[in-house]
Amino acid sequence: MKGQSSHKTVVIGSGKGGVGKSTVAVNLAVALAKTGLRVGLLDADVYGPSIPIMLGLRRVSPRVYSDAQGQTRVQPFTKFGVKSISIGFFLEESQSLVWRGPMLHGALQKMLVEVEWGELDLMLVDLPPGTGDIPISLAKLMRIDGAIVVCTPQEVAMLDAIKAINAFDQLNIPLLGVIENMAGFTAPDTGEVYHIFGQGKAQELATRFQVPLLGSIPLIPAIRRGSDEGYPAAFHQGDNDVGRHFRDLSSKVSQLLT
Repeated sequence: MKGQSSHKTVVIGSGKGGVGKSTVAVNLAVALAKTGLRVGLLDADVYGPSIPIMLGLRRVSPRVYSDAQGQTRVQPFTKFGVKSISIGFFLEESQSLVWRGPMLHGALQKMLVEVEWGELDLMLVDLPPGTGDIPISLAKLMRIDGAIVVCTPQEVAMLDAIKAINAFDQLNIPLLGVIENMAGFTAPDTGEVYHIFGQGKAQELATRFQVPLLGSIPLIPAIRRGSDEGYPAAFHQGDNDVGRHFRDLSSKVSQLLT
């Protein structure tokens, strides 16, 4: 697949878990699809796949068939305008994978080569936390046009994000920008903003690596609720027009890619 696809490919990483990377990836994919782009979403977090839950595709499996040449083909799901595939579609939710590098590489290759992605404008890849085998395998399997790092506004998240950025640099993957998640919580009764996870570290990270801070997503219950219920906030207005944050984010990402 490397060097053959015409679409842009962007990986979304974080360096550490728990920063809302998958939530951002799903909502960004949906927001980009709403602009008319043909978007694919590859869940490369094989250890903790959460895309099926966030897209409302729990406990379903994609159609697998043989083509005229006898090759195995997989039909991805299309929902909210996004084509998606995840290892989670093939596992029980409670099942864990204990795989080493070669097995991970083979699984990723199957999700890229055997899946009927069709014509895409953009593929987003949701990476697992850390800097292990998966980014290395992806860099060998496909052309990657850039990386986006999701970071919360706290010191420890920034330090782990720096490790992810350095790993992307070693793989010759350009950093496109930083997205700040869980930026602050606005009390509905007073309007006062509480910076629960700190303030300013994502901007500091972007400045340090001379890339834009693409968006600052606040702590809004509707975003969490949308992820849990399988109805992404980017697909509807939600409480306080939460979809606006992802629409603005998709506009900036589109500009970067064009």
